[in-house]
Amino acid sequence: MTDTTAKPIETQAPPVVTQPHNRRRIAANFLVMTITNLLILVIGMFTGAYSRRMLGPVPIGQVGWNVAVLAYLGLIVSPGLQMVGQREIAKTPAETAQLTSVVITLQLLFAVAAYMVIFAIAAVDLRGPVISLLLILQSASLLITALDVRWVMQAHERMVGPSVANLIVNLAQVPALVLLVRRPEDVYVYVVFTIPFSLAGLAYNFWYLRRHGSVRLRQLRPDLGGARKLLRESWPFALSQGAILLYYNGGAIILGFAAGDEPVGLYSTAYKLMMVSQVVSLAMWNAYFPVLTRAHAVPAEASRVAAEFATLMAWMGLPMAALGWAVGRHAVVLLYGGDFALAGAYFEWLCLNVGLVFLNIGLGLPLLTWGFQKYQLWMTAPVGLANLAVNLVLIPVYGAWGAVATTLGAEFVIFFLTIRARRRIGVGWHPIVPIIAAPILCSTAVALALALLPDAWDRYWWLELAAGASVLGGCLFIFERRILSGALQLVRGRPG
Repeated sequence: MTDTTAKPIETQAPPVVTQPHNRRRIAANFLVMTITNLLILVIGMFTGAYSRRMLGPVPIGQVGWNVAVLAYLGLIVSPGLQMVGQREIAKTPAETAQLTSVVITLQLLFAVAAYMVIFAIAAVDLRGPVISLLLILQSASLLITALDVRWVMQAHERMVGPSVANLIVNLAQVPALVLLVRRPEDVYVYVVFTIPFSLAGLAYNFWYLRRHGSVRLRQLRPDLGGARKLLRESWPFALSQGAILLYYNGGAIILGFAAGDEPVGLYSTAYKLMMVSQVVSLAMWNAYFPVLTRAHAVPAEASRVAAEFATLMAWMGLPMAALGWAVGRHAVVLLYGGDFALAGAYFEWLCLNVGLVFLNIGLGLPLLTWGFQKYQLWMTAPVGLANLAVNLVLIPVYGAWGAVATTLGAEFVIFFLTIRARRRIGVGWHPIVPIIAAPILCSTAVALALALLPDAWDRYWWLELAAGASVLGGCLFIFERRILSGALQLVRGRPG
């Protein structure tokens, strides 16, 4: 990194603070999103377990490989535009209609380009006719992404309605899944039956936007005014996300060529279960994004809010990582059956990645909300390319274990680079060690204690999990009474 990229960003005028730091609103949004997302998580655990037991590792591997490919094409459809739009609307709500129109117009145009790539891949028949057809069917998700407007409501801190609607949509899918998916040959139905439900959720979000976002639907029209500015701001986001996908989804794609569909099915199962933690991290991200954006104008407030966010992320992510590493294999077998036992071993080690991801979000989100997204690019791009090169060497030799190792290594490097970037910028800086020391020590102690228990106790893994969670909850009470006290005051209706 060089000073020439940092100075123009640092010298730009700070955004105007239009609303105070409202901890009650943050708490309400976070609690509603967390509760609804946890319920969605329970639904997803059931649907994931059911579909894997009905379809088996090979069809799940075929679907998982396409999901990894579509993740890259999703960056073509939405190359960071929603994040930039959310940030700009949070600062200037009066421009909601115009910014929403421009973002949707650009994303629909980019979707056309993405579909050209999809049909080209299918025509080449890269990995066989089954995967090619599944890829075309699964690509409906790209159109839904292009039309998604939840980011607008997040900018307005109106997250309750869309969260509840998302819960209802997911719940309605359960009986359809049980009715329609019964055997491996139903994999085609499995990838399309959710489309009507997603479209219904999309329609509700547009209605909610009209009702609570001060935007009339007739105001949303094709518009490219200001598109150049949005694209100039968004391309670092897109390239950063592309680099991150290299060390997450790249492993699954390479594994498909090197080992076939079944190893992809096992690895993608472990990976998807690891990503369950996003229920909490995304809720925190969405709750704090507007607040961090506005706090940039006041250095003391920026430091305080950033430290508060990082502390919460550390205490949420590290305990989950510890408990998953200690007993995760049992949860995988319970959910998916003995055919996915090897995925349990992958999952346990990928759980360590959960802790790193939470730390990196806690320290890295301020870079994005305060306009320093180029720093994110300079960190993730070299790491992503290096990870790809190492994956090409390790995965053909070690299979999925190579992908697990490189994923952990990449996230670990990002952690140190993020600290360096935050220190170098200086805006909103706060000490890191006091924030992460207690959760790291507590989580490590609990994980090692559970791992050292006799193998004969494995049958009581659920009891081990509960005991470990209780100990970590006690650690949170001991070290972070202020946060718990503030949460209690919010529940009682007092200002935080």
